Amino acid sequence: MKRTSRYPFSISVLHWLLAAALIGNLILGLMLDDNLDLLALHKSIGIAVLALVLFRLVNRLRLRRQLPASVNAHGTLSHLAERLVHFLLYATMLAIPILGWLKTNAAGHAASFFGVFSLPTLVDKSHALSHWFGMLHAAAAYGLAALVGLHVAGALVHALTRRENVLTRISPLRATSASTDAHV
Repeated sequence: MKRTSRYPFSISVLHWLLAAALIGNLILGLMLDDNLDLLALHKSIGIAVLALVLFRLVNRLRLRRQLPASVNAHGTLSHLAERLVHFLLYATMLAIPILGWLKTNAAGHAASFFGVFSLPTLVDKSHALSHWFGMLHAAAAYGLAALVGLHVAGALVHALTRRENVLTRISPLRATSASTDAHV
């Protein structure tokens, strides 16, 4: 398959769905101290994030030959930074919901998805483990917020100072109807 200048449609849609779910859940997480009624919603969105990340990884592997090449020259510091930030984004997007799941289990509760189903219990009830997993969950969430900031800043630098199409190529909306890129 040929490489294009745009991401396949499914990659773009999953990128923005995950971005919205992550940012929304980060905000909810910050509000939990003031309103514990939001906890069930926060957990449910966390389960959705975990599913979306796993689906996104599988989809990315499936479409790996159709992904556009990096706008950063291979072997440069910019390319290394891009690769590192993307790796850390995926690692934290996976780690945060798993740590939340473990924290919930260690607190003696099931991780429920909008009351429809619950994830299996991975650890027994333990106040010490619940606290430890909670601290790791929060630290990883702050780390993710910083990584999202770096990701957005990198995209803006490319778009505004280098005039590279990094923002339009991840958009699921097509700029022109004459686009010949694969629409997957």
